[in-house]
Amino acid sequence: MTAVDHQQIDARLLRLVAAVFRRIERDATLRVRLAENLARWPDERARARWAALLRLPWPEFRARLLADTPEGAALRQEAPLGGLLPAEERTRLMREFAHDPRAA
Repeated sequence: MTAVDHQQIDARLLRLVAAVFRRIERDATLRVRLAENLARWPDERARARWAALLRLPWPEFRARLLADTPEGAALRQEAPLGGLLPAEERTRLMREFAHDPRAA
């Protein structure tokens, strides 16, 4: 994979994570799902790292995951955000990113 491919992947992931955050900000109860997702992770070190992140004030947590930095990219790749974005919205965003005319 080339560097451009990694940049494209991160750009798509950034768009998906931003959509998840917008959704959580409309419905704060979804924050509980973050903790539930995390509780299912088998890797204790990753769980501990993410548990510490989830204890951050929401604006700081959000900023760190959406940051255009190597740390932000790494966090986005392993974020416990599964299931927080409805499949239809995820599909639409993926199609928009790929410039798919069916996205509209």
